[in-house]
Amino acid sequence: MTEATINNSLENVHNYKLIRTRRRTLGISVRRGIVEVRAPLKAPKYWINECLEEKRSWISKQVSLQKLQLQDIYRINDGAILPLLGDTLSIRISNHSRLSGKVVKRASISVDDSILWIDIPPTIAQETALSTEQLQEEKATQLFLKWIKTQAESYMSETTQALAKQMNLDKLNKISYRRTASKWGHCTSEGNIQYNPLLMLAPQYVVDYIIAHEVCHLRHANHSKQFWNLVDNVYPQRNHAENWLKQHGHRLAIV
Repeated sequence: MTEATINNSLENVHNYKLIRTRRRTLGISVRRGIVEVRAPLKAPKYWINECLEEKRSWISKQVSLQKLQLQDIYRINDGAILPLLGDTLSIRISNHSRLSGKVVKRASISVDDSILWIDIPPTIAQETALSTEQLQEEKATQLFLKWIKTQAESYMSETTQALAKQMNLDKLNKISYRRTASKWGHCTSEGNIQYNPLLMLAPQYVVDYIIAHEVCHLRHANHSKQFWNLVDNVYPQRNHAENWLKQHGHRLAIV
């Protein structure tokens, strides 16, 4: 098969992102429906494409599956229903204050009686070519992502500190929050723990499991047998939580 034939064959199915690194082997992954290829610095393009063609069936299956999953992610629009630590919130987006009925002048977000109110000034619509609906969702999403981070800081930081103290682990240094594509949590050798704040959209037992997982890394900076024994001792619902993440974790990817 010629290089031109391989290129045409692959382009009919998907595009891929090529990253050149100092690695010696070729790595192929699919994230959110996008194929990512990590290749050696001097690897010829025809060889890369031949490797992709060999994995064509697997790649196509992953791309199709993940594109379907992306249609299932939570959206921040008027009338949407969102979970928060197992509770349910209804989203209401408006240009008018629910209290005074007047047009709002500043964007804001608040919770009242299981309703997440997102107020957006109508003047913003004049500053963009987006439709009103698109604009509302874009602005509402920006506000929501800031809001969900504060919710995570409130619940997850306190729970993390309490568990570390209960386990007599004084290595905990700093807790931070950042949306990442592939990790719910991360713990460094310096005792810094980072969480994905969108985890707050999962049931509470799932959030508590991720917290237990990362806190246990303060004692074992690996995934050894000793580490997993400690996790199971601290949080017996590990398998239940991991199964939930495998089945529903893709939904926690608001973009």
